[in-house]
Amino acid sequence: MGFELRQARELAIADQMNNRMNVIISFIGTYTAANLDFFTAASKVPDNDSLFTSAEKGARNILNIQWTLHENDYFQYSNGLMTESVWEAKLRAIRGDLFVCEMKDIWNWRIGLVEQGFRDILEALPTSCKF
Repeated sequence: MGFELRQARELAIADQMNNRMNVIISFIGTYTAANLDFFTAASKVPDNDSLFTSAEKGARNILNIQWTLHENDYFQYSNGLMTESVWEAKLRAIRGDLFVCEMKDIWNWRIGLVEQGFRDILEALPTSCKF
């Protein structure tokens, strides 16, 4: 009975994290729809929004969404809810998704917001970016 309760708790927490991720993605989507850069608003420097074209704002917002997705992937993996082979595939995607040298401001902000275990993994991945 104890195992089943623990498993039900872990699944409930994972579901809660998925719901949180969906809310964040939807929230960032409202910035994209309004042609605003989520990072400049979240970092409380809204005047910087004018520094970016519409396409750049969209790309920056997508990067923030990718951070949210991969942070959730790490949560799932670290709690035993993802197989090793799926996690390895996610790591390959992470290398391509999060290491955007031109957007180091987002990297520097988001790296400080993730769980330490995920941060350790990210910082150990090879990159040519100077973050």
